[in-house]
Amino acid sequence: MNKLGTIISIGVLLGASYEAMAQKKPAAPQPVELIGKAIDFHFTRNWATYYWREDFTFLLKDEKTGKTWRILSREPTPAYDWRMGTTFTGLKPDWTKQPRVRIVGVTGIDRLPANFYDFKLDEPLIATAHLVWFDSAQDAWKLYNLNNWFHKWSAEADPVIYSHYADKQAPHDIYGFINGQAAPFSSRSQELIAQHKGARMFHGVIRAAKNTFGYEIDVLHLVGPDKGGNGVVFHGDPRTMTMLDRKK
Repeated sequence: MNKLGTIISIGVLLGASYEAMAQKKPAAPQPVELIGKAIDFHFTRNWATYYWREDFTFLLKDEKTGKTWRILSREPTPAYDWRMGTTFTGLKPDWTKQPRVRIVGVTGIDRLPANFYDFKLDEPLIATAHLVWFDSAQDAWKLYNLNNWFHKWSAEADPVIYSHYADKQAPHDIYGFINGQAAPFSSRSQELIAQHKGARMFHGVIRAAKNTFGYEIDVLHLVGPDKGGNGVVFHGDPRTMTMLDRKK
């Protein structure tokens, strides 16, 4: 084979490799809003190395499409001594009665690692719930659980998730890495971040804003490591941060 033929062959092989890699890349998370009965609800509270965590899963048959989804909770996010979500509101529906629920979340497994204990997760439709409401006896939606840890999901999912938290206080407050957000920070928050260059994470609230994304983040706390690698609050009152449950 001459040199030109060799170059063309290598190019074809590289093109095929890149195409195969593209095909293996998982689809970007899409927003989901589902309503249906919660079936086979499973809850766990377990010790994870140094703190207690809670998780749940159930099956939901969507009233609109008739399709059945495996719904997963977002796992709690530990950071230093603090719990950065998820939040349980304290309401306790009777799951044995298969209450009607409403969820807002994203398609796929929004957990690291992408598994859920010993569940096979072989259902064709899987979604991670970021907000879960149940239909109370008064025929009104009541919030059961919500995710507080924010990162980028996709161009389609990000504004949908943000819209359910905007202009609300706790428990709709959020946490995340400063450099990993879809929404910009407010001008005041940008000034605080510039002042505290050691901060890596934030605690804040979402505001509707007149920008291209439609929302902005207003900082309540800035968090990061000190020189010894221990967590420190650079801005905000640390007493108002939610602590991890570390009492084994």
